[in-house]
Amino acid sequence: MLKIILCDDDPFILKIIQEQLEAILSSQKLDGRIVCISSSGKDMISYLKNHPGEYLFFLDLDFGNNEFNGIDLARQIRAVSPGSKIVFVTNHYELALDVLKSGTEPFGFIEKTTDIHKMNRNCYQYLYLANKQLSVHPEEKDQKSISLRPGFDEEISLPIQDILYVEALKTRSHCICYHTINGSSITVRESMEHAMKRLGDGFVRSHRSVIVQKRYMIGMEDGMIRLINGASAPCSFRLRNEIKGIIYGVHRRQSAVSFS
Repeated sequence: MLKIILCDDDPFILKIIQEQLEAILSSQKLDGRIVCISSSGKDMISYLKNHPGEYLFFLDLDFGNNEFNGIDLARQIRAVSPGSKIVFVTNHYELALDVLKSGTEPFGFIEKTTDIHKMNRNCYQYLYLANKQLSVHPEEKDQKSISLRPGFDEEISLPIQDILYVEALKTRSHCICYHTINGSSITVRESMEHAMKRLGDGFVRSHRSVIVQKRYMIGMEDGMIRLINGASAPCSFRLRNEIKGIIYGVHRRQSAVSFS
């Protein structure tokens, strides 16, 4: 069962998230429940220490009372429960890069909004993904890095969480480039099909030449996917509705798409 913890110093936002999560869990018959709701970071950490386990957190990134900030709390969560999933709730996407650099391994980000429909879509996205990962075999969970060979006698282990998107290179035949959240890139000789198989369900092929990590997509504008670090990636016209559904949490039955 998926156990959920909510922590936000804004009672109104806390109530919105609680109501949307409970509605989704009930309507979609997902195996999960909210076990702790707190407006205090200290109280939330105290609960976690007294009830050890793995949880899905919806965590305020920007606490207004200076008790802790969300990154501080995420570090404490990681120390007590390294396997938990943390979704940050924030109005400040400019802080997202700080989160990614902090090593707290966010599961994703949700915009702090009073728009009920938008909050519902966003909450659904992470409940869906977290429930799906519950059924993953243990040996698959442990595969958190992929091995890349940029040179004949060179091998790099790249954490999957660091991959922002993958791009097929027009200037080099049969080569693709792995772009990371810290701005670096690694070029290897590999097909897009092989990369997609290795990366798994956390990624989506948005274009014949691009694969994007789902949790780092935050919007779409003029056919370009906006990514969490300010970069953008192209989206095929016929896939725009599907990609928007992933971004905003509207999950549809996906039909096969040919990129040939």
